[in-house]
Amino acid sequence: MSPLRRIEQHSRFFFVTCNLRKSIPPFNQVEFEMLADALDSVRCKVDVALCGYCLMPDHWHAILLPGESAAISDVLLRIKTAAGNRIRRLRHDPAPIWQPRFYDHVLRTRHEFDETFNYMHQNPVRQGLIQDPRDWNWSSARWFMERRGPLQIDEVKLPLNPWDRI
Repeated sequence: MSPLRRIEQHSRFFFVTCNLRKSIPPFNQVEFEMLADALDSVRCKVDVALCGYCLMPDHWHAILLPGESAAISDVLLRIKTAAGNRIRRLRHDPAPIWQPRFYDHVLRTRHEFDETFNYMHQNPVRQGLIQDPRDWNWSSARWFMERRGPLQIDEVKLPLNPWDRI
């Protein structure tokens, strides 16, 4: 199978989704911490801004803005590898935990960014895990509403036009 070729690799807002393999049990609280630590560690080492996130029991979402020196594929490989290695060691299971690929979508307009941002933060509500997005510990919703949470969000300027509806 040939690798998926992405036309755009950096300098864009990417909405990404990474799923656990179907046979893998959902994350527990310690594993959520490990995933959050991996996300933060990569964010600090690589030229990528974390604009929002939501960690779910069987997948996670993020809006990332990689700089010119960081391709989105490399960023996701680093996050998945770091988190996967830690979680596999904890579980004493050498089997891969992630599905081989990830989903990404370039957010081209402010409207698209805002809709995706809201979709991501409503995910735990839609799945019946909580009633209010601020109640989910593993999401940036609380950061934007109360300036607290497990991961700090990078302040970025949104050069996307709110009136664009491409």
